[in-house]
Amino acid sequence: MDDMKDVQEAYHDWEAPTYDDKFGITFDDHVTDYAVGRLVRGLGDVHVAGDALELGCGTGFFGVNLAKAGRLTGSLTLSDLSPRMLEVAAANAAANGVAVRTAVADAESLPFDDDTFDLVLGHAFLHHLPIPGVAIREAHRVLRPGGRLLVAGEPSHWGERITTVVKRATWAVFDRVTSQPRFAHLRRHHDHGDDAGLAALEADVDLHTFHPDEVERMASVVGFTDVVVQTEELTANWWGWAARTVEGSLAPDAITPGWSMGVFRGYRALTRLDEVVLRRIVPRPLFYNLVLAARKPVSPPRE
Repeated sequence: MDDMKDVQEAYHDWEAPTYDDKFGITFDDHVTDYAVGRLVRGLGDVHVAGDALELGCGTGFFGVNLAKAGRLTGSLTLSDLSPRMLEVAAANAAANGVAVRTAVADAESLPFDDDTFDLVLGHAFLHHLPIPGVAIREAHRVLRPGGRLLVAGEPSHWGERITTVVKRATWAVFDRVTSQPRFAHLRRHHDHGDDAGLAALEADVDLHTFHPDEVERMASVVGFTDVVVQTEELTANWWGWAARTVEGSLAPDAITPGWSMGVFRGYRALTRLDEVVLRRIVPRPLFYNLVLAARKPVSPPRE
């Protein structure tokens, strides 16, 4: 497990300078609205005035966007295992007028006292951890009684399997098209040079997918109450991953503002389809993203 954490730190340190470009992370209104949407789905239409801690913050996408939107109005501490990710997150926060503290921290062994925070949140970090349930237990420990936990963006087991088929099919089509001489200029040529070994670690850092009821049990067994796991993004996720597969292989000058806006509009339209129509008829395990919300009880349960 310690070796795996070394791998996670090394890869994410290497990826930090290019992570935002790779995943389309910005602090524009549409991305801020997305972050707020995850908060509202999990906790309701709330503004958190207390002390907040983000686990596995990466470059600050979730917490900084929420603070920028006025949803986190108290202190915000960003934590991550990767020091270089934290450097980028601090720079992103400063550029957006958000005051933060940063802490290099292992989510499975947090360097904070018991009962320190009113909100613990995270986005797409649990699946990188050797034992995700330990991080949920740590979140419970550092929360004050009555505090809330919100984790979004975690891949579901069946959602990931379906999306893998979409990604492979997209790549097969792209590969066939750009193998033709008249389209060959569209293909990006990857050359990581001396960093090829670090780049190759991308295949090793995604450790888990989750069943919704499994995540509910992990939160309940460590003492959380009001535990709810929702799922979201079906066709919107297929669209997003197909677009990301193409973008990761396109020559940089082929990704135009028009392309980016078209991808975003398609994502928004399919999100509405997922929410308004498909959520009613498709079982929740088939959707891709999990959103976990829970509360630490004000009083310990009676034995």
